[in-house]
Amino acid sequence: MMRAARTLALAILLSLATFFLTAGDACGNVPLMRWTDACFKACRPPLYSLCQETLRQHAPAVAELTAYAVLAARLARRAYDGTVGRAERLIAAGSVPGDQRQAYLRCIDRYATARIRMVGVVAGLTSCDFSRAGKEYADAVAAMESCGEGLAAGTPLVAMNAADRDLTMVAYDLGALIVGK
Repeated sequence: MMRAARTLALAILLSLATFFLTAGDACGNVPLMRWTDACFKACRPPLYSLCQETLRQHAPAVAELTAYAVLAARLARRAYDGTVGRAERLIAAGSVPGDQRQAYLRCIDRYATARIRMVGVVAGLTSCDFSRAGKEYADAVAAMESCGEGLAAGTPLVAMNAADRDLTMVAYDLGALIVGK
């Protein structure tokens, strides 16, 4: 368990280092701020707490807003991968009732859409091209919301999707400080 936590921490640090080496403070007209201020400006309860938890654990104290938006998008993308992997394992193990199998498969497809959109967000933000980020964020949010439709209450994917949707909203709200809604 400790080894997995160290590996995750190292991966996050490497991701941040890569971001700062490739994007730095190259984006004009994007302010520097504390992560606490970014969460305060971007999110309202209950997402405010999730924003704080996300950035407190992984972000520098002061950075360009794009750093926080990219970090949240990358963490959302990583969460999508984990959820899809878990959903696929549940289907493969026969743990998903027959009437929910199609809903799970549809949800996996929606996660693929959200993941592609977050990859686009990260690419755009790290290259200071904000022209498509707003639409990509909105598409990722819509994909998360549509995944939840048709899932039976109490199934494992419902809770995972709700958590991923919330993280997607935090990413969207942080990005909206840069690109608008």
